[in-house]
Amino acid sequence: MIFAPAVTHPWRDAWPLTARTDDANPWLTGACWLYCRREGVRVLWIGSVSTPGATGDVYGCGLCVAELDHMVRVQSHYRDRTPRG
Repeated sequence: MIFAPAVTHPWRDAWPLTARTDDANPWLTGACWLYCRREGVRVLWIGSVSTPGATGDVYGCGLCVAELDHMVRVQSHYRDRTPRG
């Protein structure tokens, strides 16, 4: 995968660091709703989800939030890459 130069998308490479436990965000102890699905871990609310029958709050542990952040950044780089002719 080839990425476009950062100078063309300066906002993308200046994103803040991924949230980490005890970084002054409102972390609490609960279940990770993301990849690991562990219980009783430090989690951070990352947004809401809607399904046809209900809505709910999504929480993620530090490792899963970091993985999600990585996936979003890779997608952003891929989507915004310079078209090759």
